[in-house]
Amino acid sequence: DFLPLEHDRLGILIADVAGKGTSAALYMAELKGLVLSLSRHHVSPRQMLIEANSIISKHLDARSFITMTYAVVDLRARTMTCSRAGHCPLIYVPGPDSVSRAGQVLTPEGMVLGLQFDLGDTFDRLLEEVTLPLGRGDLFVLYTDGISEAMNPQGDCFGDQRLVELAQRHADLTCDALRERILSEVHTFAGDAAQHDDMTMVLVKIN
Repeated sequence: DFLPLEHDRLGILIADVAGKGTSAALYMAELKGLVLSLSRHHVSPRQMLIEANSIISKHLDARSFITMTYAVVDLRARTMTCSRAGHCPLIYVPGPDSVSRAGQVLTPEGMVLGLQFDLGDTFDRLLEEVTLPLGRGDLFVLYTDGISEAMNPQGDCFGDQRLVELAQRHADLTCDALRERILSEVHTFAGDAAQHDDMTMVLVKIN
């Protein structure tokens, strides 16, 4: 989801609940409402995730957890700040004004939300927050493991590296065109193999 915030900032949320069915859908709906509320009170993605984990861990059953990345784009400061709670990496491709346009895999440290083995001390200690300066044409790709773990009939996964190379090769496409290109490549790779997980992707390009 995209969450308009005050002072020319935009919150970006992507998350995945372990498991399927009604309970997973309810947990995701609860998380979305929680983030909508907490994002108004926390400028820091890390602090927002810490409070979200403190609240959501009281409601999940012992077998469930949630992976999540939350980022804040600050258009005045020209920065993106993000934290990653056990979710897939972020892919970053610098814009045309950069010295190098090599795609990068961003993996800030962080564990999943909702585990109840302590009072949240481990979650708080491990969770990192990173801030990147933004330039014209910078591209960010956030996704769920339904894309990176899409399998072909031989049991091979599409993988993060293929996604990085694809984003780098086609970084100058519009977001709509790039989304269709990525999904087409994933489906071509998978061939006749059954889709085993949902596919969610968020593309962000800086003007």
